[in-house]
Amino acid sequence: MKDSGVDPILLDAGDALFENYYLINGKVASSKLKAKTILESTAKMGDYIYNVGYQDLAAGFEFIKEMEASYGTQYVSSNIIKSGTDELAFNPHKIIKRGELNIGIFGLTTKLPSSVNAITVKDYIQTAKEKIAELRPQVDVLVMLLNATRIQNIDATNDFAGVDYIFSSRETTRTRPETVKNTGEPMSYCFGIQGKYIARFDVNISDKSKEINDITAPMMTASFFEKGLNNLQKRDPDKPLEKIYQNNPNVMKMVQQYKQGLVESNSSLANVPNRSFYTLIPLNGGVASEKNLLAVVDQTLKTCNTLDKEGTINLN
Repeated sequence: MKDSGVDPILLDAGDALFENYYLINGKVASSKLKAKTILESTAKMGDYIYNVGYQDLAAGFEFIKEMEASYGTQYVSSNIIKSGTDELAFNPHKIIKRGELNIGIFGLTTKLPSSVNAITVKDYIQTAKEKIAELRPQVDVLVMLLNATRIQNIDATNDFAGVDYIFSSRETTRTRPETVKNTGEPMSYCFGIQGKYIARFDVNISDKSKEINDITAPMMTASFFEKGLNNLQKRDPDKPLEKIYQNNPNVMKMVQQYKQGLVESNSSLANVPNRSFYTLIPLNGGVASEKNLLAVVDQTLKTCNTLDKEGTINLN
């Protein structure tokens, strides 16, 4: 999440550390090393907030707390408590200031691995209601990181009123940028699994008393019509489109449709003081890598390969 002109806030809704909720025999050492490398690297990136997810506990509660102590990882969880107590196992939320905005972030998960006995979860819907009541008066933007299935998220939508953004994990589908968001509801997004995509949100707020609107769909629509008109104009940049294509009724009809569509799209963007624009970025070879971090990743993968070979030998 990025507000124009200020440092970004980096968020993970959960399940960032391991590929499953258990560790594979022979690959325990390499799995833990990958998790450590992720947390050590992201701790240097500024405000990087992790919700504790179902799969993050594959190596146990103690491992997570060790990582928190070693690298200063900013975990949040509002409904994970120590078994047999009411004591929260992690920080329940964070409030971060960016410019003149106070941004509240809290995390929930709906399930823990059965192998983890030191902690348990409180009801996520009831906890969400309590956190919304607590944080909403204190912040300008309220974000919920939710480790849940898509059905659990949808079923509880009405209970999450008061949240601006819901970022979900444990869901394989991705929210496409052109998806139109319903006014008056929390803006909810899923980004898939396995770290194949990263989402960026550029937020501009000029009136704190009004809700934030996702303008991604109308912006994309306006861009489509504008590009269409520009392509038609290339035939003769010095003449109006109506003059260029006056003898081609099919193209003239297209010109009229594009112009009308552009007017309507731009009209829908008028008088929207608080804007959120969503970009889904594929993490492929086209994304430039920071050299020092890439060297760390390459060395980690090389070490993991060695550890896996040793783990296989020890199993035999």
